[in-house]
Amino acid sequence: MVTKTRNYSLFVSVIVLLFIFYSPLFNIKLDRGVFCLTDLQKINKIDGKITSSPVKCSNEKYYSTNILLNKVSTKSNETFSCNGLIKVYIPAKIIEAYFPEKLYSSSHSKKNCIYETGGQYCLSGFYKNNSFYVSECLSNSWENSLKGKIAYFRAMCRLQFKRCLASWGRAGGLLLALLCGSREYTDTNISNAFQLSGLSHILALSGMHLSMFSGIAMFFGKKSKRKKLNFTIRFLTLIIFVWFAGVSPSLLRAFICALLVMLFSYFDEKSPDMLSILCLSFILQIMISPADLKSLGFILSYGALAGIILFNNFFQIIFIKIMPKYPALSLASSTSAQAFTIPISLKNFGFYSPIGIIATCFISPLITAFIYSGLIFIILSFIFPFISYIGGIFMNFQYNIINYLVLIFSKVPNWRLY
Repeated sequence: MVTKTRNYSLFVSVIVLLFIFYSPLFNIKLDRGVFCLTDLQKINKIDGKITSSPVKCSNEKYYSTNILLNKVSTKSNETFSCNGLIKVYIPAKIIEAYFPEKLYSSSHSKKNCIYETGGQYCLSGFYKNNSFYVSECLSNSWENSLKGKIAYFRAMCRLQFKRCLASWGRAGGLLLALLCGSREYTDTNISNAFQLSGLSHILALSGMHLSMFSGIAMFFGKKSKRKKLNFTIRFLTLIIFVWFAGVSPSLLRAFICALLVMLFSYFDEKSPDMLSILCLSFILQIMISPADLKSLGFILSYGALAGIILFNNFFQIIFIKIMPKYPALSLASSTSAQAFTIPISLKNFGFYSPIGIIATCFISPLITAFIYSGLIFIILSFIFPFISYIGGIFMNFQYNIINYLVLIFSKVPNWRLY
């Protein structure tokens, strides 16, 4: 049970840590550097394991990922052992060579492969601005171990999932982004509209997505009326979703928080102190992945949830006095989430979208319904393939409604610094 004393202690501890990590008075190296016996400027080949699923860059020409290095080679054919994470940019045409509707791209060759977490790659290219830019994949393999086989199985599952949703067009692209964080099929116009509307958090895998899967698992777990089985089903569901989607800073935060809440519930603590849980999650996450402290997604995720915990009751009292209860609760939650994220958005993006407070109240329920119906049609399509066509029509109908509303919200003027 979390007591008030522990809550205060955890909160103070987190404040101290925030000051240490983000204050200019301290110069703490958070990421894992590259240790090598040669000048990285000379390398033209790297060999290592991908540690995160490639993400499409904003310019759409490259995908970015991290590779844990084993060795590097120079232009003079010297080879050196190496250790550490390096940022890698891979041309989109290489990454997408096996993607649905891109199978016959100009880059298709025998050397192309699937680029996913856990794969071992030997890549040629050049080093620039602390990153490695790939020109060609020389070889690819997967560890001949249980861990390697699981990683390969995940890669194939994600590829098949993309092939399944490709037939649904733009609706499938949005659903793919919402379920596994892959945005290569998301329409650029709607992605920009989400950002201009202050709705980027909806596309980012986080607590909303995790809570939906947790709710589904809870529904089936409660049918058993057995506490341990219910906990096990929920835990495995969260693990599988995070494993399939890929760990991002915001999703890791959501997973740790959800797991802590489940543990308190398992030990009959019905109303744990959420501020203590958030603080404990922060401490655990920086222990697991210190580099997340530099991630904007990490900062926005904790800032939004902290705002909800600290200010939600205050805004509820205000809004309930002037409007019906349901929209008041939704608007209070949305407003609270923005309390700490406004200055962060202004600093990093140069603008803030106040309409996002209202837009979230409309779009979030529609996205929830979109995800649930998408999951139902995916399952039915595997059992009855002819259902896929009907599912595509219905999903695109929902997509058009979401797209129309988001585009309207995106037209509302923003607060801009530059």
